[in-house]
Amino acid sequence: MLKHLRRFVGFLVFLAIWELISAFGVVSPDYMPRLSVIGAALADFLNSAPFWENFAATVQRMLIGLFWAAATALALAIVSGRYPLVRRCLEPFADILRSLPPPALVPLMIFVLGIGPGLFYFVVIYGCMWPTYISASNALATAEPVQVNTGKSFGMSDWQIMWQIRLPAAWPEIFTGIRLSAGISLLATVATEMLVGGKGLGALIYNAGFSLLWDDMYALMFVIGILGIVLNAVVAAIRWLLAGWQTRYSAMGAHA
Repeated sequence: MLKHLRRFVGFLVFLAIWELISAFGVVSPDYMPRLSVIGAALADFLNSAPFWENFAATVQRMLIGLFWAAATALALAIVSGRYPLVRRCLEPFADILRSLPPPALVPLMIFVLGIGPGLFYFVVIYGCMWPTYISASNALATAEPVQVNTGKSFGMSDWQIMWQIRLPAAWPEIFTGIRLSAGISLLATVATEMLVGGKGLGALIYNAGFSLLWDDMYALMFVIGILGIVLNAVVAAIRWLLAGWQTRYSAMGAHA
């Protein structure tokens, strides 16, 4: 509770500093509008049907891309965890490909996939897959040896050990990768929309910025920031449902 209160107070301090800088003209209000002006622009967006169409387009691309990225990464990680040779073969490719910014693929993919849903999904899946794969692969490959050997002593097969020992123990670290991927999914979606145009919050920000509508641009940036916070909270809640038992048991052990 205290941690959340500190964050809220910090946010209020940031808003107060923003308002003072704008009110006293330290930065021109044309480039740094007052909070009341940004709030009015935000209210206009929230009462606009086209805004919600663009918002829904961004959320759909982000969530579908994140889901398939996580599913693909987890499947690859399970196979590489079961077969070390596969993991060693994929490791250099993962290290190289994760360093390539997803928006850098947009010009090439426009010619391959065209300007359509496939382009957005490909860029988001590409950007989100590697953090999840690396976290999951490392977690599955470094399971507690005592647990693995105990499973073998009870006659469990390698796949049974994977599903019943390695995977449950790896969920916390897997979700660490998914939380990183969730942030990347939003960034990749908005960046692609800014480059490609059409519908989406990224396209709205691009049009507002180049039309010098600074209040609209800041209002949209606020919406994207809130969307990122909500997405992170949802992933954290899912993690608690699937892997919260480890945290609870750790706390019980600490108080024992």
